[in-house]
Parts: sequence; structure tokens; C-alpha cells
Amino acid sequence: MPPDASKSSVRLGRKLVHGRRVQPVTAVEEAQAVLTRLPGDSARSARSLLRRVLDSKSTLGILVRPHEESVSQALAACGVLGLEEKAEGDAAVYHWRPHRATLADGRHDEIRNLLGRLDPDEARAGLLHAIAATPELGRERELLSHAQQGPPLRVPEQSATQPATWSVYNAALRAAAGWYHAQRNGQPLSARELAATSLGWSKAWTDPRKRAFERVIDMEFDEVLETMEPEVRLRGPLRWIAGSTAVDARITHPWVSIPARSAQQYGTLDYSQAQGVLVIENLDTFEAICRHSTVPETWLCLWGHGYVNNSLTSLVHAIDRTTACWADLDAHGINIVRDLQRRSGRPVSPVFMEATFHDEFAFLEQDDDQVSLALGLVTTGHPDLRALAARIAATRLGREQETMHHLIPNLPTRLLVLTRQAAESQPAD
Repeated sequence: MPPDASKSSVRLGRKLVHGRRVQPVTAVEEAQAVLTRLPGDSARSARSLLRRVLDSKSTLGILVRPHEESVSQALAACGVLGLEEKAEGDAAVYHWRPHRATLADGRHDEIRNLLGRLDPDEARAGLLHAIAATPELGRERELLSHAQQGPPLRVPEQSATQPATWSVYNAALRAAAGWYHAQRNGQPLSARELAATSLGWSKAWTDPRKRAFERVIDMEFDEVLETMEPEVRLRGPLRWIAGSTAVDARITHPWVSIPARSAQQYGTLDYSQAQGVLVIENLDTFEAICRHSTVPETWLCLWGHGYVNNSLTSLVHAIDRTTACWADLDAHGINIVRDLQRRSGRPVSPVFMEATFHDEFAFLEQDDDQVSLALGLVTTGHPDLRALAARIAATRLGREQETMHHLIPNLPTRLLVLTRQAAESQPAD
């Protein structure tokens, strides 16, 4: 079968193939960032294409010219354009070719600014109006109101969003205003919901916009906005019954996934037999414990998937049992333990993360950012991991969890010690 024939609206004729599809967005980015990556001729073609799209009055968009095909695909993959492609070729061999392009929802002002067509005073006035009723943004409003009139359209130097382009700054402040309004009304928001209501497009978040938004509200993006609820993989003493749905994580093999946040809100969640909760950073190690260890008989084992999400931290908080974490012996692994403890509100004991294990077999090179993180964690990290942080910073090496699977047989004993310590710390009746 020709490529994609089973997934696209393709009609195979006797000789020629006919079909249309919309190119999917792979990763939303700022238009300026996309153009910066393109070589000179391609960047000029991209700007020309964007000018034609911006000027078009047709709801169907413009026809893509042959020399614009590659840049149209680059702009569409990053969410700047909506790109309709058509199938060309015969029934045996065909390919997709860019056909019509439109500006994606919520990108008009960004492209107008990029092409020098956005009136600077109009843009400033519009943003001031959008944040006028948000007292928490008083400082940003004051900075913007005192900005020099006319071109160029620049971000105020003292803005919390810095470093940022106008499109990033504009999006961050509008989103912050929408978020503060929802907070005052006790309204939880998802990331897509906030983007749709404040930025005009549910997929308008780019990484620079997220970081600027975080700097404005001084909180982590994933902590304040609900993303699409991820499932949590687990194995151990937990049962969830909701209507006709019944999950017993002790008998499933090798593990089961549940929507942890929904499981706490709907039905019955029973974890009364769990002695503790063990969060494991990497999937391979998590599966090895589930398959080859007796730990899940008494401890609830959760796959952390690197830095843990809100669903997992809320579950750890709700279970309120002795909590342990096993992560890579690198800067991020140490930070994962700290992040889990902070966000779950539970004391977290690291297991098999002593500096001596690092000395045995450390080979994973740490880049400058990781070394800098390790240096900071020497004083701010989990007290039990500060010696490890110092060793990582000094050697610029880390150790992956997957090299330590020979320790899994010792894991039940290590966790039993934590269980007894927790029992001894409880006040006597």
C-alpha cells in the first residue's frame, strides 16, 4: 500500500491518485524563531509567503508557489500556517504537495508585527486594555504605559517577561490576566482553555511564551494549569472502583494505568493496604521492579516519567504514606527528588542514591547546565543528596538508574527499613 493511504482522505483512481489533507502541527513555535533558522533565500521566500497570506481576503487561503513549498511546510509544522496538501502521482506511487496556505488561528498580530505591519501604538493600547482590570499586573501596566510611543515595538526593559519578543510578551501578559481573573473566581483552567480564551487559539503556547508566563506569575506552568490528564502507571496495593470500572493494581501484570486525578474524584480509591509509595524515575527500572521484585506486594510503585506531573503528585499527597524515590544519580535526578517532595507536600526518602553508588560506576557526562544545577543543589537539594550533588559537580559525571538493576533484590529490605522508621516515629497511643 502507498504511504499514508490508510490514514488520509485519498481516492485511488485507475491511473491517478486524488486526495487532500491538512499538514499536522508537530511543535508550536514563534514565527521569528522559525525564520531565524532558515537560510537567506528560504527566509526571504517565507516572508514573501507570509505577506501574501496576510494580504489575502480569501477564506480558502492562497495557492502555494513551487519555490515556497518547503518553507510552507516548515511554517505549518510550527503552527504558523494552516497548510492544505494535495496528493499527486499515480495509484502505485504518490506524494503530498503543498497546495493552499492560510494563517493559523491566533497568529495574525504576531505575523503583522514580524512584517512591520502592526501599528505600535495600537498594539500597546490593546495590551493595556487587556490587562487594565488586573491589579496583579500593575507593575507591567505602569512599564508599558511609560513606553516610548511609535516604532519600534519593544518590550519594556524592566518587564518580568524579559528576555522576550513582543509576541511572547503580549501573549504572556494576556494569559496572566486571564489566569488571575480565573483565580479570583475560583475557576480551574487547563492550558488549552487559557490559550483559547486569552490568546485566541488553544494551541498558542510556545516554550518561550510558557517561560515568560511563569516569570510574570512567579509559578511553574504545570503547577497552575491543568494539562490533558496523563495516566499514571502503577503496580501495588491499590484498587479503584468507579461504576462498571474496576482496577486492582496488585494483580495486574506487569502494571496498570489509571487517570490518577479523576480516580481521586470519582468512585472509590482504596490504598489502605499500602505501606508506602515508591516513585521510580525511569520506565525500564519501573518495569524491572514490577516484574522481578516483591516490592509491589506491600508498596505502591509509580513510574515518575522523569519530573513528575500533577496527577502523580496529587496521588502521592492523597495516599499520605511513607514515600521514597529512586532516580538517576545526576543533577536532574537529585532535583526530581526535591521537586517531588515540594509539590506533594510529603517527606521523600531517596533510595540507592548515595554518593558511594556514584563512585562505583559514573560515566554519563554532565553538560554545563547540569553541573551548574548540581552546584546549586549542594546547598539547596535534599539533605541526603547534597554529597552526591557535590560529587557530580566535581566529576562532571552522572550514573543512570539502568546500570543499578542488580540492586533490585535488595530493594524490599531498604524499603522495610523506611517503613519501620516511619512506624517508630509515630506517637504511641
